[in-house]
Amino acid sequence: MKEKKQKKRWGLMFFIVIIMIGTSFSVFLYGGSPAKEVVRYNGIKFVGNGQMWFAKINDKKAAFSFLPIEVEDIAAGGNIAGLLQNKIEIDITSDFNSTFNESIALAQHQMGLTLNEYGIYARQGFTRNNTYNFPIITCKDSTTSIPVVYFKQGNSTAVYSDGNCVIAESPSGQDFIRVKDRLLYMLFGVMK
Repeated sequence: MKEKKQKKRWGLMFFIVIIMIGTSFSVFLYGGSPAKEVVRYNGIKFVGNGQMWFAKINDKKAAFSFLPIEVEDIAAGGNIAGLLQNKIEIDITSDFNSTFNESIALAQHQMGLTLNEYGIYARQGFTRNNTYNFPIITCKDSTTSIPVVYFKQGNSTAVYSDGNCVIAESPSGQDFIRVKDRLLYMLFGVMK
């Protein structure tokens, strides 16, 4: 009787070892990550990991929250690509007391990270004095060599230019991330 119990224990341990080895092998074989989704847009391959989309544009890796097709409905007027392309610095600003300051800050941060990958310095500020001692940046400060992108709350989700200033507006927090992606796609020539 004792031998039977001993054989069952060894059998159970052997089964557990096989399961562990099989699981380890499958993680090694399949990379241990969920399947990646691949989407093509205008000849550019976008690879998604469930949270972000990555694309190699102009030989550098760029990260986006939305695919180009998901931001095509955002109205874009003026020569935005011309204002933003081939710049060393782009100033990014918003209203300090905006209702959507967290979403705007996230959009600005993500935009700054992506611009940095392309050697573009993103200087962040606010349109008025603020407790963070960020610089005061308004559309009046925009020039042909250093344009300003002004994220502001508005009645519609749109991107347009006013002189050398690019205005990115939205009536909702989520759309500021979409607007940021729309701006980057135009900057990189993925969209018009």
